[in-house]
Amino acid sequence: MEGRESNDPLRGARIPGGRVCAFTAASRSGGFTLVELISVMILLSILGIFAMARMTSPELFAPAVVSGAVAAEVRFARQLAAARSDAVVSVTVDRVGDAWRLRTSSDVDGVVRTELVSADDTALQAASGAVSASLDAATALTLVFDHAGDLATVLIGAVPGAPDSGVNLTVAGDSTRRLCVYPSGYAHAGACS
Repeated sequence: MEGRESNDPLRGARIPGGRVCAFTAASRSGGFTLVELISVMILLSILGIFAMARMTSPELFAPAVVSGAVAAEVRFARQLAAARSDAVVSVTVDRVGDAWRLRTSSDVDGVVRTELVSADDTALQAASGAVSASLDAATALTLVFDHAGDLATVLIGAVPGAPDSGVNLTVAGDSTRRLCVYPSGYAHAGACS
C-alpha cells in the first residue's frame, strides 16, 4: 500500500495540530447526513398525511355507511315485530335536509327509534316488484312487518310494492352499494336474487 499513489488531494494532508486527514473521496460521498435524512423523513410524513386524508375521505365510504344503517334499522324493526305480537311495526326511510332519516315505529308505541345518517351526496333508489323510485323528502320507503317478522306491506312513496318479491335498495355516491330486504324481512348486503 505504501508504494501506491492516491489521486485524492486530501489523503494524507496535514491539518492544523499536526494530524493527518484520513478522509477519502469514497467516505465523503458514501452516505447521507443526519440533516438530509431528517428532512426526507419530514417531507415523506407531510406527503403521507395528505395522501391518507385523500384516500380516507368520508365521501368514499358514505354509501357503505348509509346501506349499513338501513340494514341495521330494518333488522331492528323485524326483530321488534317478531317480539311484539300486539303491535304492527314499520320502518320508514326518507330524506330530511342533508341526512337520511330512519324511523322505526309501532301502532302501539308510536316512534320507537329515529336515526339520522349523513347523506354525503348519496342517492337511494328503491324497487319492489314493478315499482321503482328514488327516495327523497317527498318519496319515502315504508316497510311494514307482520308478527312473524315477514314483510307485510311495502310502500315506495304512496305506491304499494310487492312484499312477496322483497325490496332492492341501491345506495349511490362515490361508490355503489346494494341492499336486499327479502320477503322474510331479512336485510342482506347485495342485490336480491
